[in-house]
Amino acid sequence: MHIQKIGIFYFSGTGNTKIVANLYATEFQNKRFDTNLLPIEKILRKNIAPFMSDYDILGFGHPVHAFSAPKIFFDFLAKLPNVDNKKTFTFKTAGDPLCHGGSTSLVRNCLSKKGYKVFHESLIVMPANVVVKYDDSLIKQLYEVAVKKVKRGTEEILLGKINLQKNNLWLKIGTYLFNKAESSGASYFGKYLIASDLCNLCGKCIKDCPTRNISKHNENVIFGNKCTFCMRCVYNCPEGAISNKYMNFLVIKKGYNILNVINDPKIKGNYISHKTKGYFKHFYKYMSEY
Repeated sequence: MHIQKIGIFYFSGTGNTKIVANLYATEFQNKRFDTNLLPIEKILRKNIAPFMSDYDILGFGHPVHAFSAPKIFFDFLAKLPNVDNKKTFTFKTAGDPLCHGGSTSLVRNCLSKKGYKVFHESLIVMPANVVVKYDDSLIKQLYEVAVKKVKRGTEEILLGKINLQKNNLWLKIGTYLFNKAESSGASYFGKYLIASDLCNLCGKCIKDCPTRNISKHNENVIFGNKCTFCMRCVYNCPEGAISNKYMNFLVIKKGYNILNVINDPKIKGNYISHKTKGYFKHFYKYMSEY
């Protein structure tokens, strides 16, 4: 098939998946393919179906939530128009290579039912943005590995190489159960977000929220029940005013901004090696495969 145009649709909370989507777009563009990069929340807000016929190859990217994709991503898939065997690749970002980031079956099935022929799937491990902040050296190393994996993935996609994740029965069952619980868990997290006295009502969180879960009422910031647990409002607040009443242990105390690390030339990505022991030992295999 002669490829003329590529469309990459993605959702990103605090920037990991956006970075990977940009890496894919850059690789395709460097190979002189016309490539569009499209955040799905903007499409959902317009409430219109994108014109998939404009593209010869489609890409869909999402962060891993509860071994699957966040609800907002499935909401987007539900609104996609039907197509006829459109060549499609998917990618997901997770903070750990454990179980390949979880099953891809739910996403693949949603796409397949609408005629999107998924032939290439990939997991890109990026820094975790909850509970524990990764060492800066590990953050830089994961990014550098991501660059190499995306470069290889791009070449495979253009060659039409089939690369589908193996989803065993237990992974499928676990993903299904976790995915069912993810929406209610995200909603619960959002319900108990609070803005402290540091809030100056700048409105950034309201503007940035992908599900329009945040509003202002009587000079107060109000959080609803449509949270998708992207953590964007918490980490992007200029005043650091947003926290969670009961689950603030999930929030990295010093915040999360991956760009500060990957753009710092003084930080070296040398945290993991074949000699690594302890928890991060299993990262070495992932980092060695590209």
